[in-house]
Amino acid sequence: MKQLFDETYSENRTLWYAYFKNIEQKDLIETICQIVQTDLKGSADVLATSWIFYREELQKDALEEEVRSSIMVRFVDGRYYVHYNMSDFEFVTQREMIEKWLGRLKEHLEN
Repeated sequence: MKQLFDETYSENRTLWYAYFKNIEQKDLIETICQIVQTDLKGSADVLATSWIFYREELQKDALEEEVRSSIMVRFVDGRYYVHYNMSDFEFVTQREMIEKWLGRLKEHLEN
């Protein structure tokens, strides 16, 4: 994935990456974990580091507005937090699968 931005603000570092195809993408968890581990080496002087990984595809919501899903990871106080911003369609059709996938991602990050 291509790094888009790397910004440090008020002891918080945030890195944005583009793009992943979908969460079924082969080796996505491994790719994210490698990026996180590499980026953490440059985060010694901050209190928290966050990553935003954007999905390639835009989806339309019920209002016909375009929505881009994203995976978010945050490392603070030695703990990882993971979150997925999803479209309403993904919420209705894939919420449980996404939640399981996030659990696997967090498990890989913590090992």
